[in-house]
Amino acid sequence: MKNIILEKIEKGDLAHFRGADIPMDIPLSQALLNEQLRELLGEPLQELELSLQDDNILFLNLAAKVPVAGTVRRRIKMKMEGGMDGSGNTLLFFHFLDGLKMLDRQLISFFQKKIAEVLPEGVHLSKEGCTVDLRIMMAAFGYGHLLPAVRLLLPSTETGRLRLKVHLKA
Repeated sequence: MKNIILEKIEKGDLAHFRGADIPMDIPLSQALLNEQLRELLGEPLQELELSLQDDNILFLNLAAKVPVAGTVRRRIKMKMEGGMDGSGNTLLFFHFLDGLKMLDRQLISFFQKKIAEVLPEGVHLSKEGCTVDLRIMMAAFGYGHLLPAVRLLLPSTETGRLRLKVHLKA
């Protein structure tokens, strides 16, 4: 038996759900997020792991092969801000607070085009941090059809956990 209801949601046919008002608070474990991040490993990324702390502080452990420099390992401290808040904003910012060495920011600027080639669509890296366009990322992961229903998508962190405050309204 096919699931017609699920098929309608997957196709973005939300007319049948008009009036739905679904606030959610979704906790995601750090272990689950790191399992997903391991899917990104390959050239040039050799290691990619998050450590989530309270107050939207994250540590990113990474190892990457960088032209000229070889394998570079860093533990980068970041502050996460933003999300989709109903005002039209769809950007999530990860500001670099600590962990970059003296030449890292110059290398990021110098290899900006090469780095952009390996990042997923909607992700932009600069010497100040990383910006993720949540609208583009949702579409890339197959959830673009839900965008008209998303009123709120605000991530926050606590030790070992990412919390997604989500509000869908059809």
